Amino acid sequence: MSSTVIGTVLRDRDGVLVDGESTSNTFDGIADNVVQAGSIDVLNVFVEPTAPKAVPWLVPVPPDWFINRHAELALLRDLSSHRDGRTRPVVVALRGMAGVGKSALLKQAAMVLKGDFPDGALHVTYGVEDASPAHAAGRFLAALGVPDKAIPVAFDRRIDLYRTLTADRRAIAVFDDVTDAAQVTALLPSSPQSLVLVAGARVEALEELHVDGAVDMRLEPLADEHAIELLAAVCPDGRIAADPVAAGELVEACGQLPLALYVAASWLKLRPQWGVRRLVEHLAAVDGDPTAAGRSARDNVYSVFDLAYETMSDRVRSLYRLMGVIVGVHFGPAVLAAMSGRPVAEIRDDLDALALSGMVEDLGDDAFRLHRLVRLHALRRAAAEDSDEDRVTALSRAANWWLTSARVADVATTGARRMRMAPPTDDVVTVAATLPKGAGLAWLSRELPNLLAVMRAAESQQWHDLVWQLFEALWPLFDARHPLAKWVEAGRMAVSSARLSGNSAAEVRCRCLLAKAYQELERYSDAHVELDRARELARGDDRLTASTADFLGNVLLREGKPAEALASFQASLAVYERLKVERGTALQSMMVGRALTALGRYDEALAAFDRSRRLIEGSDSESLLPKLFVSTAAALSAKGDIAEAEQALSRVVELAGMTVPGAAALAELSALAERRGDDAAVRSYRARAVELYEGMGVNPRTAAVLAGLPTA
Repeated sequence: MSSTVIGTVLRDRDGVLVDGESTSNTFDGIADNVVQAGSIDVLNVFVEPTAPKAVPWLVPVPPDWFINRHAELALLRDLSSHRDGRTRPVVVALRGMAGVGKSALLKQAAMVLKGDFPDGALHVTYGVEDASPAHAAGRFLAALGVPDKAIPVAFDRRIDLYRTLTADRRAIAVFDDVTDAAQVTALLPSSPQSLVLVAGARVEALEELHVDGAVDMRLEPLADEHAIELLAAVCPDGRIAADPVAAGELVEACGQLPLALYVAASWLKLRPQWGVRRLVEHLAAVDGDPTAAGRSARDNVYSVFDLAYETMSDRVRSLYRLMGVIVGVHFGPAVLAAMSGRPVAEIRDDLDALALSGMVEDLGDDAFRLHRLVRLHALRRAAAEDSDEDRVTALSRAANWWLTSARVADVATTGARRMRMAPPTDDVVTVAATLPKGAGLAWLSRELPNLLAVMRAAESQQWHDLVWQLFEALWPLFDARHPLAKWVEAGRMAVSSARLSGNSAAEVRCRCLLAKAYQELERYSDAHVELDRARELARGDDRLTASTADFLGNVLLREGKPAEALASFQASLAVYERLKVERGTALQSMMVGRALTALGRYDEALAAFDRSRRLIEGSDSESLLPKLFVSTAAALSAKGDIAEAEQALSRVVELAGMTVPGAAALAELSALAERRGDDAAVRSYRARAVELYEGMGVNPRTAAVLAGLPTA
């Protein structure tokens, strides 16, 4: 077996070429599920910038063709202006059929009311972004200025901090595509001066909110005059006004739905030689009489989409059908190029054309998505015109593109030497080395909804190796950001797939990583179930046995069983010492020290920490030193050596600099100073902590909360 790849092209988010060197890669022999890094073709480097001190505003801008909805906007303004006597924010629940413009109204309302809410606007789209309340809480806290590493892991603690930070804010919170009332109620701002806007995909979810006091707002299709106004706004050359009768028939054919009207008007705009009457007659010819009685609104919308589809070139039609097959919630030209075998530049041109026609939404940063109705239409076309084999092949290419890209992001974030059951290829390591710091983690974060969708699709197709390998590649994101619900979902799929593939080593690793998620959720019995099975499967493999003992020790320590944790860490340490794995020896020495601290054996703990320090200093693992010195300070403080504990924490501040660990060390220093009764030192440390947080872009009020200062 032999294959050659064309090359890897890396661009940053502004489209600037990072590395355009061609690579050649051949593989000879037999293997399962070979993925070559060269097939990435384009990996968009998405680096999260340091946030400036600014009022958060997460709501996307409304479409420039937004029309009318004056009554709804007036009601929202009236509701938001009457704040006296409230004990909770006003919640407005918006309902209506797909394509009627609910999302557009939410965005327009946020923009119109912006002046009344000086503390900003938060926004989450549940269906499209595949978000969870925990994910949304983390995103909201980040927008409110909480650095990633200071965002609590546990959901209830996230909510506690969120409610603290919103207690005196006048802000808007926007929840789109809600499927369950709990997605909203868990994240209501504390301030009664805030406004909550909700649009739901399920009537049942909104009914629960209404029972709880939400204002019911039903959004109907546009009135005829406003629908004609929308047509004229998108196609402003006078043709709509020149034939009002035909324009009225076009409005009826589109079901008065803004989405269909926009597509139809965009179609006219691109064809100046067509009159409105000709378009209406063409619609009727393509799909019978689109205004006939008994046709559903969706049928009418599909008639408009069919018209747009029939006038596409064969090349664009093929791309459109691929977008129906793709499983991600958003996509870029690179994955479509991998699916089709076409050049990325050509794909970009076709996506631009589809965006102009209104059939694709351009999100920026080389990301696009389809409205739910457009996706269903594209999938319907794919089912009618492509074979099952063609669709499965296209999906396989997309899945493998995402896997290879995830591996690159993984290696860029955590290096090539961490334990993996699917070691990275030389090509993956080479590409990862070219990425800017932080690019890999940012890419994994942005692509997480897509990667989970790929895992689900791969599981249904029984591509088991791909499922567990994707889970393994997602570890840096799970470890850093703790999206716990998604972590558990992905882990369960991975464990099942590793077992079905017969790869016991992969099953051990996946069970350990899943157990870590259960540990963070404090579901200790579930963690033990996974680790017990992992320990059985790992017998005979020293490295896996040591790794499993490490994960078990962490769970036991969190459960408050330090003696059992110590035994587990010591067993892991003995293996790493025998195998001469220096990083593993250093890590397990630190964990032994933490268990000894919990047991009150402080001198032994400090000796273990000192050994770990000697192994780490001067090695490529020096990034572990801040954690080590925090652990050392805890032992010294518990022993009563306050001055030495302060020295250890000062080392953390020195090493960590303008980071969350540095600020957290200052907060701990203030607690030690408080024990000494040194009020001046307490104020100094807290002020420096605030200064560090603000230097990281945290707004002053949030910085004060994080540093332990009063906010009033």
